[in-house]
Amino acid sequence: MHKTVHLVWSLVFYSSVTVFGQWSAANSGTTNNLNGAYLLDSGIAFVVGDSGTILKSSDAGATWAPLLSGTTNILHEVYFFDGNQGVAVGDQGVILRTTDGGAMWHSVASGVEDALRSVFFFGANGISGGDSQTILYSTDSGASWQISRSGFLGGGFPGAHMLSPSIGFVAGQNSIFAPLVGASTDGGATWPDENFHTFLFDKNEGGCTDVRFLDVNIGVVSGFVFDGRGAIARTTDGGMNWSTLFFDQPIEGLDFPLTNTTNIGFAVGWGGRVLHTTNMGIAWTDQTSGTSVNLNDVSFANDALRGIAVGDSGTILWTANGGGPAPTPTSTPTASPSSTPTPTASPAPRATPVARPRPTPALRPTP
Repeated sequence: MHKTVHLVWSLVFYSSVTVFGQWSAANSGTTNNLNGAYLLDSGIAFVVGDSGTILKSSDAGATWAPLLSGTTNILHEVYFFDGNQGVAVGDQGVILRTTDGGAMWHSVASGVEDALRSVFFFGANGISGGDSQTILYSTDSGASWQISRSGFLGGGFPGAHMLSPSIGFVAGQNSIFAPLVGASTDGGATWPDENFHTFLFDKNEGGCTDVRFLDVNIGVVSGFVFDGRGAIARTTDGGMNWSTLFFDQPIEGLDFPLTNTTNIGFAVGWGGRVLHTTNMGIAWTDQTSGTSVNLNDVSFANDALRGIAVGDSGTILWTANGGGPAPTPTSTPTASPSSTPTPTASPAPRATPVARPRPTPALRPTP
């Protein structure tokens, strides 16, 4: 009888552990595509998406509640300074700002009509990148914005990153369908031509979708290639030269949490792909996401353990252990010749990504 009870309790114990995968799905309450995410160290998180969607979580992504944005425009990206102050950007030059944790959002003049696709700050200084190679900058935490440049031929800048209050980067595509990365050294106010670097993903045309620089020399971009593949490229000389890793579908978002080391990073993309690096982007390994839906952005707290990923059709994933597998407990059976072995938990089967072709960007005339 004792052995039977021991076996039953072992089964219950193991079952309670293995229900958790590497990433867990959260109920977003929407079927709108979700495009941008930001997770604070406090566990407060915000997500933005199509039709003016803004969602908020207070438990690091496990549960979500809708907020009223006051717009029906597509929102592409969001950045929060703390639990109260934040900025979201989107189509038709929309910039929204909140100072009360998202209860109220106020429209801020951008001065442009291009879609704004990225936003990032370091302290009060921030930049926003958009279509037609538009770049805006702010020196007051997003309360007002100035135009650095706009009206250029070519794609936009869906990637933006501030390394310091003065050094910023944007990433996207130029007018001849090549990846393009630009840098500013004065907080985004100016972007000299010599600070823009056009390159290829190992001789392949395409475009960048996101960017992170770990210092002034080492940078990583995600992107897509015109044959439908995805790419992650890395530079060690400030963007002059790049080495590329390819994936079967586009990679859309990057994040390198500001832990004691910048070695750890995450990337997400089409087909439910989640990638993890522990060596500053030199090599990447797949994590089990549990979905085949396209993922568009990823954000981690500075502990590199708590993270969220968002994607199409209202998809939100969250993790509390850096996306790693749940630990498998080691059983300690009672020594007995006739004891029944304790069953070992089996990991959940990995979902197979569903490939979908990436639409080719519309051609723009070259001057």
